[in-house]
Amino acid sequence: MRFASLLGLMGILCGLTPAQTWLDEFRDGFELIDRWSWQVAGNNPFDTLDGSRVAFDGDSLQITAQPGTLYQGYNSIRNLPSISVPPLRGEWRIETRLQLERGGVSGTYVQAGVVVFTDADNYFNLHLVYDPTQSHRLRVSGGHEALGVYQWAGLDSPLWEPAEGNTVRLLIRYDPATDQVHFFYDREDGLYWRPLQGSPRPLSAFASLQAVAQQGGWVGLYVDTAGGSGAPAPVARFDYLEVSIAHLPADVNMDGIVDDADLLAVLFDFGRVVGCNHPTDIDRNGVVDDADLLLVLFSFGAR
Repeated sequence: MRFASLLGLMGILCGLTPAQTWLDEFRDGFELIDRWSWQVAGNNPFDTLDGSRVAFDGDSLQITAQPGTLYQGYNSIRNLPSISVPPLRGEWRIETRLQLERGGVSGTYVQAGVVVFTDADNYFNLHLVYDPTQSHRLRVSGGHEALGVYQWAGLDSPLWEPAEGNTVRLLIRYDPATDQVHFFYDREDGLYWRPLQGSPRPLSAFASLQAVAQQGGWVGLYVDTAGGSGAPAPVARFDYLEVSIAHLPADVNMDGIVDDADLLAVLFDFGRVVGCNHPTDIDRNGVVDDADLLLVLFSFGAR
């Protein structure tokens, strides 16, 4: 009786289901080594890495820009690291923090931020941009491309002078209850998160973002000069990238699919009394048992 009561109490205490989160803070390199790639399908070059333009300075990823862009048919971006993600379940969010120095480039848009994509012709980006039509003042904006046709995303912030700060946090958050995507920015000036003008929007408004949300894809970081060049070159510094999705409990090893690996993990732990939020204790009752095994079997193949 006391053992059963203990398990019941553990079930109550461990009942909260965690989010499934990928967080890299770039401490002396990539921390999620197995998830990062420099390859972008449909881009030339396919492998975008130029190691001479990439550095880690202890707690940030630094990318020095080269002429190149994802815009429409150009598809010549360089140094675009990205992590693979499964379908974005439940209330998902994507967040980063970056600083962008324009350098000597003039006459073209210089921008850096986060890009969600399946390939070079199908993506959504949210970025900090120096606007050459506005005396290179800063704003946060977004764009999206489907089948190689680029459109402004209808998202914008007020302009500000670079002297007021060139660091922002960017956040994309999806609310499944309303099927709306919210877009926020934080200039770290004491006003915290502010919605972009034009936010929120239906997920269906951005076909490429919707495709990644439904089928999986890539979330990356980039600096884009729209083909422009100048000395010194623009530099973007990224402090972290975080992707968080609703947890799929039966995906024990969090690789995006419920498969043999998850089944074996539960079998190896079968009968164990475990602590809070142990991955193989899927129903969070404090013990790995028949119920957990059945949850894997019933979810087999789910993504």
